[in-house]
Amino acid sequence: MINFEQKRSELGLHCSALISDFHCFNDLDSYIELIENFLNYKIDTERFKTNFYEMRRLDCQKEYRWETMLYIINNLKLKQFQGLSSILSKLFTDLDVFEPNPLLRDNYEIGEEELRYFAKEALSKIKTYNDS
Repeated sequence: MINFEQKRSELGLHCSALISDFHCFNDLDSYIELIENFLNYKIDTERFKTNFYEMRRLDCQKEYRWETMLYIINNLKLKQFQGLSSILSKLFTDLDVFEPNPLLRDNYEIGEEELRYFAKEALSKIKTYNDS
């Protein structure tokens, strides 16, 4: 059995991107539910932001044993969720530049209407992973 360090070296940075996508894929239904609740006005922007940040934080803290990581890399079709973490990272950035008060908003910041547009766009992309 190839050890993890050797396999990681072979895959390079691509490996960490695939692992990040895998973490997000494991919580895909939770992300979909959270975004849908926001878009359907079941939760406000602050609750959406807080919950989304918490989900991302927990995703980043996940650790797997070496054997599990080797299994994931060697056996799962990681391509099926390639790019998922990028979609969620963009939404993270959109939330980061959200400023609800138009009087305090800088040129690079967005309002709630734009945030909802970006969230709807992200949801559409995320659902394609859920349908695979």
